[in-house]
Amino acid sequence: MNPDTYAKLYGPGHPARPAPRRRETGVAVVAGALWAVALLLLGCLGFLALWAEADSGPTEGIPLRWMPICLAIAAVPTGLLCTPAVHRLSVPARALVTGLATCAIAVGLVVSAA
Repeated sequence: MNPDTYAKLYGPGHPARPAPRRRETGVAVVAGALWAVALLLLGCLGFLALWAEADSGPTEGIPLRWMPICLAIAAVPTGLLCTPAVHRLSVPARALVTGLATCAIAVGLVVSAA
């Protein structure tokens, strides 16, 4: 590297400037709200399903037919996070994308249960 170039870029006349921060507070708030709604809906559905199962008679633990549903709900956001397009996004944008997918699943389960 040319010494003059180094002096121009990093010399005493040019103070180091931090990179400007991007304002993504709104995206993070919307992502948090989506995740809160999705987790609330899934929690209520799980509670109602356990209550219905307990009301039908004696049970021994969680029925195995719920395992594929729980795995599918967890696999969708995990699969989205592994895609290159989502992986290139910022952290709040990733939370928004996965929150949208999880909220859509939760709303679909509520509509199908009603």
